[in-house]
Amino acid sequence: MKFITHFILILFLTACVSQNAEIDFDQKPAAKARVELALGYLSQQDWEPAKQNLDKALSYAPDYYLVHSAFAYFYQQQGNITQAREAYLKAIKLDDKQGDVHNNYGTFLCSQGEFQAAYQQFDLAVVSPNYYRQADSYENKALCALSENNQAVYQQSKIALEKADPERAKKLR
Repeated sequence: MKFITHFILILFLTACVSQNAEIDFDQKPAAKARVELALGYLSQQDWEPAKQNLDKALSYAPDYYLVHSAFAYFYQQQGNITQAREAYLKAIKLDDKQGDVHNNYGTFLCSQGEFQAAYQQFDLAVVSPNYYRQADSYENKALCALSENNQAVYQQSKIALEKADPERAKKLR
């Protein structure tokens, strides 16, 4: 009888312990918080905790464009051009309506000397819904055109920037 009582007690305690310890949480906001932490570490060039937070964000929301966009920036900062490009393309594939991603990818492409592709990304950024930093994209396109020494694209972008943000356009050389 004592054995049966112990057995039942152990069975009961095991059942209590083996309940699902996983806590339900909203994974997308958790991933966004991890991305924000990672970007903070990246701004300090603290690579290891940045990568750890990005990995955690990816585990929370593997199909969230923001995670892949942040990975693209991480790889870009590390000088890993191939992985940066792949991460930007993945972010765009997951949500092609994100102007920030198009703008950042355009800047990346410009830094690689891929000017026409960069201009296309800047153009996609400014027409993206819910993107409110058109002036950033016009300025980036103008600066990219300067690095290519493309006066026609530079003038076109500067005119667009003057309409969007006249003060910023004055500061552009």
